[in-house]
Amino acid sequence: MNRFYIVIVMLLSGCLIAGKLFAAPPEVEKARQHGAQGEVTLLVVDSTGKPVEKAKLSVAFWGSDSSADVVASEGQTDPNGLFVAAGKTIGSMNYTITKDGYYKTTGKYWFYRPSGLDSNKNSAASPTSGEYWLYHQQENSVKDDRWQPWNPTITLVLKERRQPIAMYAKRIDAPVPVRDTPVGFDLEVGDWVLPHGAGKQADVYFTYKANAQDFWTGSYELTIACSNKMDGLVRMRKDMWSEFLSAYEAPNDGYDTGVVLSLDMTKDKILKKDLFGAEEYLIFRVRMVLDDKGNITSARYGKIYGPIEFGRIGKVEENRGGVRFTCYFNPTANDRNLEFDPSQNLFNWRHDARERPYMP
Repeated sequence: MNRFYIVIVMLLSGCLIAGKLFAAPPEVEKARQHGAQGEVTLLVVDSTGKPVEKAKLSVAFWGSDSSADVVASEGQTDPNGLFVAAGKTIGSMNYTITKDGYYKTTGKYWFYRPSGLDSNKNSAASPTSGEYWLYHQQENSVKDDRWQPWNPTITLVLKERRQPIAMYAKRIDAPVPVRDTPVGFDLEVGDWVLPHGAGKQADVYFTYKANAQDFWTGSYELTIACSNKMDGLVRMRKDMWSEFLSAYEAPNDGYDTGVVLSLDMTKDKILKKDLFGAEEYLIFRVRMVLDDKGNITSARYGKIYGPIEFGRIGKVEENRGGVRFTCYFNPTANDRNLEFDPSQNLFNWRHDARERPYMP
């Protein structure tokens, strides 16, 4: 069935963020054109900070902007979890780290980036892209045809496989049944509750509001609220550098009762936005029951991977909406484990395999 689905997040994907850039000194420009030697020591640790021995590393140094001019090499970490990577590059190095019993880690190390792209002028690691870089004063970036600082030690995390479990995992792509009214959604069943779907218990309520004047002008809002005031949601950032994107366990506290996403735009500019991107996820605690002393006797846990996309379906004047997200629901009460085993999806996918999640 063909349908017109405007995904809010995609409306912003092509936007450019302006930064104040400065001209690089001659030695940096030369290195950016013809390359310079770079060296970095990678310290590979697990999620507890323990060094990982015999982890396999594949590194690639970019000798130019062409993929045909990439020098790749492989090796293993020593007993202290260390690996030295060296090569000629115009400014970056890609890496992949693997080991049996661990989730793959990937990323990029920047020996050079133009100043003005970020306010942090010190060593930094991106929490969302898995890319490591070092900011330097430009006059000190290259010395004797070598990127500076020479051979810094960078710590990389290789998350171990602990206890992957079976879960109810499903990609949701569904029209919101009604507008401007909270609609219950069963996170275990993965559907709206009766009479709008096959769901039996409303774990959260989705409220979609829209006021669209034309294709580009309008305001949109999606509220996700827990049906039980004792339940909650925690908004988190994914470990984008790892194959396993989330925390291992749901937290004991820090839950909010809901999340409000919004976009207000005109043809010329975006007036307001609070979107839920691909680098984010929600941890939820639902169906919580307390004893007479206020202690939790039962609760269910899981996660929703972003992006949480919401937008217009059909004709502009109808202001009908839809939502998209991926949900993981732990089947065991009081188990806070969030480590999903993709080979043990509790949904039957014989007739709907296209929606089967593959991420842990």
